[in-house]
Amino acid sequence: MNPIFLAIILGEVAFWMFLALGLLCRYVWKKEKLSLVLLAATPLIDLFLLGVTFIDLSTGTKPTFFHGLSAAYIAFSIVYGHQTIKWADEWANHKWNNGTLPEKICLVGEAKKQEQWRSFYRFCKCSLIMLILIGSAFFIVPFQDTFWLIYWLIAIISSVFIWFIMGPLRLTTKKQDTPL
Repeated sequence: MNPIFLAIILGEVAFWMFLALGLLCRYVWKKEKLSLVLLAATPLIDLFLLGVTFIDLSTGTKPTFFHGLSAAYIAFSIVYGHQTIKWADEWANHKWNNGTLPEKICLVGEAKKQEQWRSFYRFCKCSLIMLILIGSAFFIVPFQDTFWLIYWLIAIISSVFIWFIMGPLRLTTKKQDTPL
């Protein structure tokens, strides 16, 4: 098994373990400080994966698909991790603390367009972080070994354009009387 793929899997398992234990500490065992420590430690997983990836590349390993996937995982975690933790916290508060779940709002019209643009901007931030991480790998990898790095650059840039066309641009150019 590819060591970077294994590190990604371990990172994902560790994230959900830290999250679950943090929420159990907060809502079931009433250990607020321990909960904060566990939840605040989740970014350390990204640092671990970043370190493993760059150590692997700096020792002469040719980049693989999984090195790009590592950058995607780290970027996703940085941009969407807070939302994921917030969602899980609201669920745990509802499940174990008799809290109320936030009301789901059906967005239409201008509100839907604005949410589509916000979502696109978050994706652009995620893509920019991926591009920076993958781009930095070009400094430690010989050019002849950069196929997968170039592959990921093309995939990321293409995804941004496709998301833009299928998301905010499509909604922005629709006529007002057309249902969204």
